[in-house]
Amino acid sequence: MLFLALGTVQAVPLQGSDGNATVVLFGASRTPLDDENATHEILKVDVGLMGAENATYQLIDADNIIYPAGLYRQLSSGRQTIYFLTSNDRLMKLINVTPSGGKPIYINWWATPKGSNANLIMRYYGITDWLINSDEQGIVVQVRVQNNGTKDLVISPENFTLLDQWGWPYQPTLGFDPEVVGPQNATSDRVKLGFTGVSLQSRPAALAYDYMTPDQIIINFDKDYVPLSDELVYGSNATTSPASTAPVQPLPAVAPPASDQAVAAQPAASEPAQDAAKENATTKIGTSIKDKIAASKARLAATKESLDKKTPDANTNGNASISSNASNSTSSISA
Repeated sequence: MLFLALGTVQAVPLQGSDGNATVVLFGASRTPLDDENATHEILKVDVGLMGAENATYQLIDADNIIYPAGLYRQLSSGRQTIYFLTSNDRLMKLINVTPSGGKPIYINWWATPKGSNANLIMRYYGITDWLINSDEQGIVVQVRVQNNGTKDLVISPENFTLLDQWGWPYQPTLGFDPEVVGPQNATSDRVKLGFTGVSLQSRPAALAYDYMTPDQIIINFDKDYVPLSDELVYGSNATTSPASTAPVQPLPAVAPPASDQAVAAQPAASEPAQDAAKENATTKIGTSIKDKIAASKARLAATKESLDKKTPDANTNGNASISSNASNSTSSISA
């Protein structure tokens, strides 16, 4: 079995530079730990570093909690996979990269893609698990839906469709219990959708709500990922970030919804970065990440065995053993 590389998780690449070294972020995804009661998960970031042999990395979330990198994996392509152990469902706001012998580079994180119609707003929180065997893929994504209309909405997994790069639709085979969402309310938690029987040749490219209906909503993973604005990351009085954080290509600015205003009032990210040496529970967590990753690999191997048993030679879908319960985030970035 293979846990897929992050290069396949689509997002707009972001980059920053200190004038000598340049770092590019190609994408990120999350992996649950083997313990269903775990309060942490693994976040993997696909990084390209040029102009320096190596660098140190720190993630900073919406509440200014700092997560140091716990493991570095050098790829033969020259890129790196950086592992972080983070609290479940945290929303990040920037990454601090310090090249060897260079200055810190601060790069604004990706905003949460969203789409809407007259009745609802759908937010996409990314891939939370990705499994593969010799015949098929199992992909889990996380979303939240807000009722923007005047009538109750019944939200169920059947409302969602995963589309690959050719537009082939996949329906969820695992998910959450149908939920009635009242006007101006949202699903009680983020919810997870599991798609199994996905072709090995398919790359997840979009998530649709009420696909092929007049009011369909489609979030395109290639186009709808944009960086958080400096106002959200550094505060409403900020005009520029501490270092160059321009994306690879010019991107439109992200207008924060009302729920994000609390983030704009937070202190600049440079302050928690400077205070990294202070007491930080995540530092101890980061030191044990290798053990956590080993446990996660064991869980993935067990899931593969389950898939193989359910789909040996038959022309049926094998449902991966994927948890469908989502944890609610207390982070305030939701755009």
